[in-house]
Amino acid sequence: MNSNSTVVRTVDLGYEQLLLLESRPRTRIKVIYGGIWLTEQDRPDDVFAGSGEEVALKSRGLAVVEGLGYARIQVAEPPSGWTLVAALARQAQLALSASAHRMLAQLRGTVARTHSAV
Repeated sequence: MNSNSTVVRTVDLGYEQLLLLESRPRTRIKVIYGGIWLTEQDRPDDVFAGSGEEVALKSRGLAVVEGLGYARIQVAEPPSGWTLVAALARQAQLALSASAHRMLAQLRGTVARTHSAV
């Protein structure tokens, strides 16, 4: 099981609408269209990004993303807490489902061979 999965969500921001995030390393924000202004706690420089640009968060603390006009962004972040538990459970469910499908396919093949031999 891979515990290094990433949770990706798409967020639409209206004019001057704010998105507050927990700023953690490995969190990335990609601007799908529009423009954003990004500031992070304990970081002296703000970032302005436009369509197609991607920004990596670097500090720990609070990050604020503001839409400069209408903007759509994707936030990719490492899962934490219950999000991590849910991601791991989803991976386990997919693995079990794939195993069950393989077993059923093998059983169907065995049944088909048994019936054709009769």
